[in-house]
Amino acid sequence: MKGQINPKITGATIVGFALIVGAYTVSNFSIDKEIPQQAAVSVAQAKARAPITVLDNDNNGIQDWRDTFITTELTRKPATSTYTLPDTLTGKMSIGFMEGILRSRMKGQFARSDEEVIEDTVNFLDTATTIELFDTVDVQVMTQWEDQDVVNYGNAIAGAILENNLPGLESELVILLDVMEKNNTERIVELNSLAEAYKRNREALMATPVPAFLLKEHLDLINTFHAVHKDIEAMAAAADDPMFTLLRLKRYEDDAKGLGLAFQNMLAGLTGYSDQFTADDPAMLFTLFSPDQIN
Repeated sequence: MKGQINPKITGATIVGFALIVGAYTVSNFSIDKEIPQQAAVSVAQAKARAPITVLDNDNNGIQDWRDTFITTELTRKPATSTYTLPDTLTGKMSIGFMEGILRSRMKGQFARSDEEVIEDTVNFLDTATTIELFDTVDVQVMTQWEDQDVVNYGNAIAGAILENNLPGLESELVILLDVMEKNNTERIVELNSLAEAYKRNREALMATPVPAFLLKEHLDLINTFHAVHKDIEAMAAAADDPMFTLLRLKRYEDDAKGLGLAFQNMLAGLTGYSDQFTADDPAMLFTLFSPDQIN
C-alpha cells in the first residue's frame, strides 16, 4: 500500500549494514600499526637540603622562632565583678535557704526534705538573733557593805538612768512606724540615739559595784537593758536588714516587759533600806515602777 515500507526491504537493509560494519572491523584489526616511541625523560637529581639551625639564645627552653608566638601576659582578663557575700542576716538567710533547697533537689531521695531545710533555716535565725547574757564574772560584787553603800549604789544607777534619758524623743515604736509607713528614713538617727542610751545604761550598771544581796536584780537590769538596746538597734536596720528587724521586734514586747519587771525587783530589793533614802535622792526613780503606781 502507498505510504508503507515493505518488510523485506527493511530486513535486507539491516543485514547489509551489519555486513559492512563487520568487514570494517576485521580489516582494521588485521593491519599492523606502528606505535611511535616516546622520547626518554631525564630527571635532575634534587639538591641535598640543609637543616635549619634551631636557636634558643635566651635559654628559656623555647626556640627563638616560637618566642614570637608566645606571651607571658595573661590572655584572660581578671574578673571585674564587685560582688561580695551579704553580711546582713536577711542576705545570709536567703542564700542559706536557697542552697539548702538546691542541695535537696540534687541529691534526690537521700537529700534533706523541704521541712528539714526550713527547720535548719529557723534554727539559723534563732541562733543569729540570740544575744549574750552577762553574769557574775562581768560585774563588781561587794561582799561586805554598809547602809551607805546601798544608798550610794541605788543613787548611782538611778542617776545614770536619768542622765541617759532622752525626753525629747518619741518612743522607738512610734519612730519605727513613721520610718516604715512614711519612708521617713531620716528618723533612723533617732532610733540609733535611743539604742545608744540603753547601751550606756547597761555600761553604767556594769561599772557600778553592787552589794551581793542585790546581784540578781542588778544582773536582770543589765541584761534587760542590753536586750532592749539590741531590739532598737535592729529597728534602725529595718531598711537594710528587714529579717533581723522582724525577729528582734517579735522579742521586743517581752524584753520591754522584762525591763519593767527588773525595775520592780530592784525597788523591792531596796525597800529594806527605804529609811536611808530621802525624797531628793535619784533612787526615788524606782518608786515609779511600784506595782501600786503601775496599777
